[in-house]
Amino acid sequence: MTFTLQFRLFIYLVLGFIAATVIGTVTHECGHIAVAKMLGYKTKLHYASMNTLEREKDKEFEQFYEDNKEKILSPSPLYAEEKAAFNEYMHEEQSRSMLIFTGGPIQTMLTGTIGFLLLWFNRKNIGNKLTLPQWIFVLLTFFWSRQIFNMLTGTVLYFKRGKWVITGDEAILSYHYNLPTETINAVTAIIATVILLITVFKLIPKQQRLTFITAGIIGSTIGALFWLKYFGPVILP
Repeated sequence: MTFTLQFRLFIYLVLGFIAATVIGTVTHECGHIAVAKMLGYKTKLHYASMNTLEREKDKEFEQFYEDNKEKILSPSPLYAEEKAAFNEYMHEEQSRSMLIFTGGPIQTMLTGTIGFLLLWFNRKNIGNKLTLPQWIFVLLTFFWSRQIFNMLTGTVLYFKRGKWVITGDEAILSYHYNLPTETINAVTAIIATVILLITVFKLIPKQQRLTFITAGIIGSTIGALFWLKYFGPVILP
């Protein structure tokens, strides 16, 4: 079978990957925000990040710390009550932060899993070309590609700096739970690789694979530049 580039499909898929890159980036941050809001935080969304806003409780704790700083830092056992209050707050905040860090990757992988399952259970309806809904399922499935990208990025940084760098949600979570830095990245990247290989080489028709792969590389690159460098900082600074 001859593999050819289907130009019209190529254009549609490039546009699809551009949109998916933007949507995937924003919804990933919305995953963090959803968890933060469930924990009672007010939040602010940026083009490739989010942050929680200071609560009244946080202001009260800051004042408590300023009023009791010497007691908390003192080695004396006389200030056990103040130290216990400080440690309880810090432990609670750390636990909340880890839950918020988890929200983004869970949202991204859940979206990818839903897309893959929708595609898989419709596989008997796949002919010699995919329909529009099936292509949408493919693009959703490729939300999993974030995990492979993170692993590759971490590996490149390792060879550049000579050590694993704690950057990104998964690396932070691994560090927090006393795992090797790239543990969660590596495990999720392996799962992502299996899912995406099945998608590309089992579910996408042969005559559309070259077009899809080419469009995916070009579209996701344009989408990343479009959102992360040019328009994202203007729209969601």
